[in-house]
Amino acid sequence: MITPETFAARRTRLSQKLGRPILLMGCGTRLRNLPINELPFRQDSSFLYMTGCDLPNAAALIEDGKCTLFLNPPADDDALWHGHVETLEDHKRRYGVEAVLDAATLESHCKGMKLATLAVADAKATRRAASLAGIPLSYGKANGDDALIDAIIAMRQIKGREEIEELRSAAICTAQAFHSAMSGTHPGGSEAHVAALFRGCLAARGLSEGYNPIVTVRGEILHNPTYRNPLRDGQLLLLDGGGERETGYTVDITRTWPVNGRFEGRQASAYNAVLEAQLQAIELVRPGVRYREVHDRAAAVLTQWLRDEGLLRGSLEELQASQAHAAFFPHGVGHHLGLDVHDLEQFGDRAAYPPGRGRDENFGTAYLRMDMDMAPGMVVTVEPGFYVVPAILRDPALREKWGAQVDWDLAQSWAGFGGIRIEDDVLCTDAAPEVLTATTIKGVHDIEDLVGSGIPAIERFQP
Repeated sequence: MITPETFAARRTRLSQKLGRPILLMGCGTRLRNLPINELPFRQDSSFLYMTGCDLPNAAALIEDGKCTLFLNPPADDDALWHGHVETLEDHKRRYGVEAVLDAATLESHCKGMKLATLAVADAKATRRAASLAGIPLSYGKANGDDALIDAIIAMRQIKGREEIEELRSAAICTAQAFHSAMSGTHPGGSEAHVAALFRGCLAARGLSEGYNPIVTVRGEILHNPTYRNPLRDGQLLLLDGGGERETGYTVDITRTWPVNGRFEGRQASAYNAVLEAQLQAIELVRPGVRYREVHDRAAAVLTQWLRDEGLLRGSLEELQASQAHAAFFPHGVGHHLGLDVHDLEQFGDRAAYPPGRGRDENFGTAYLRMDMDMAPGMVVTVEPGFYVVPAILRDPALREKWGAQVDWDLAQSWAGFGGIRIEDDVLCTDAAPEVLTATTIKGVHDIEDLVGSGIPAIERFQP
């Protein structure tokens, strides 16, 4: 767990960077249907980073490093419905702040202050912050005070010891959930059943989901949101998921495995190519290396394999220059990770591209989510893939762009293959990169031994 002393040190550092009062708003709850039936609550990540407070409708006023939390006091009948209820004084001790006051008094305490503040993913809280600070705010667009945004980005990009331990812990539990999902996979099963195994395993270990898991035999649909398909012999199943700790830190892992437990033919060839691309890319997560180089290394390995398979034609130099690999690897190699699965992404490319760098317009690399120079303490995902996407193969503009560099007829013969993605979370250190998610198996033989092993044979291959 992250200690109150760590949160206090963060607030002191932030206050020193800004030199003026800072107002941070937390998120509120959202109703699902009935007034007493709420959607699962998730606190704003920057608020969580600075306070550790996971209570809804909270606010924090930071002045000279000292913090006053503003919380809703418990209702008179809370103890009846919810059991033991903590008082505002209890919360003061729990979060290690200088004071805890009734949230209704926030306006009177902020009156006349020149506040630095941020928008959050809660429209009501954002409107309140905008009114108090006297500035327009819109989450993901007009995010707030520039100096405050830059300070929070700089602090959250570099993970401390306690944060890394949170990620390691989440990774171990998530590995167990992946292994449960693999062992329960068999022809005749379903995406829904595998998703339930994964989610149930996380829940049994006290973790929530950092994002809705992707569990699909249609791996070419990069963010497939449904679990509707049966599992059939000869298919690949892709699972992209991550457990989130109570502190908010989440991992992001993807594995792909054969439904019948055996990589065969094109599956084996493609899987080994993606794995090799990932391994070589991970080796570049070192101080001073541009993240674009990590992407380019993965792309180069896949370009060689695609050329060997006959899917791409021409010299490697020409293929790399035209980025023809993007016909089959159409996204960037990864992103920041931490309190959010796409950490800091609400601030757009400001948190992912340094001054003087930006996204290019080429199909594929236009979706590269970051291009920072790596530094010790950064945690990034490395997730190359190979996909056979019908929409790409049919796209007239892309056919014209790459022309004879892609064997479109051969590519069409791969239709129905789906997709393969292999993703791990990697810590940049002063020495070699550390794969935080290494306990989730990805070797061919390990996967083949595990898939279906938790299902009795009579159920595993039922017609």
